[in-house]
Amino acid sequence: MKHIITLISILYSINCFSQTPNPDLFQTWYLYDYYSTDDNIHHPVSVITPSISPNLTFTEASLSFSGQGACNSFNGNFTSPFDDVVQFNNFSATLLLCGYSSHTSFEGAYFSFLQSGGGQYFISGEGDNMSLVISTPIFMNYVFGNSQLHSPNFELEQIAIYPNPAKEFVHVNAGQLAISKIQIINSLGQNIKTINDDFETIATADLTTGIYILKMDTSFGTINKKIIKE
Repeated sequence: MKHIITLISILYSINCFSQTPNPDLFQTWYLYDYYSTDDNIHHPVSVITPSISPNLTFTEASLSFSGQGACNSFNGNFTSPFDDVVQFNNFSATLLLCGYSSHTSFEGAYFSFLQSGGGQYFISGEGDNMSLVISTPIFMNYVFGNSQLHSPNFELEQIAIYPNPAKEFVHVNAGQLAISKIQIINSLGQNIKTINDDFETIATADLTTGIYILKMDTSFGTINKKIIKE
């Protein structure tokens, strides 16, 4: 009986450490966001300036991973002890000094994740619209996609303001961007109105004739749009 139990344990161990990862894992993934499930505070990569494109590539033939942080590249090996778990091993990275504090801060968090050992992963979507979420044992979620995000400047420029010139109101079409605040700045640089909600329609009837700037704080950063009040 003792030998049978030992054999079962060995077979179980071999099975646990020889799982085949999801074939969709083997491609390049671009980091979009990371957050803790404890506080749900998100850290979207798109708001980091100057913009970066951190990524993570899994290679099937060698069961290796490689990628780019903010200013340093990295590589290592991985295993899949269970069919929905990725375990990072032998992590190493270059030692360049990032020229921006935002890059240094981000890279510290990203590399800590890669050095922490990995976690459970989930892949959804298809084609060029796939997402990969890796959840670590310390309740951090890292969200990747298999296509690069547009640059923050591109996304911000898609905000449309109309009619312009305006009389009684202007409409703000921000698409998928989340606006948190809008300030109306006059030609002297003075903030004459702050709007904290209902961003789709901005009343302008109380403004005197002239040129104004709508300063909009969004999930991708801040952008200024000029309007003319007739």
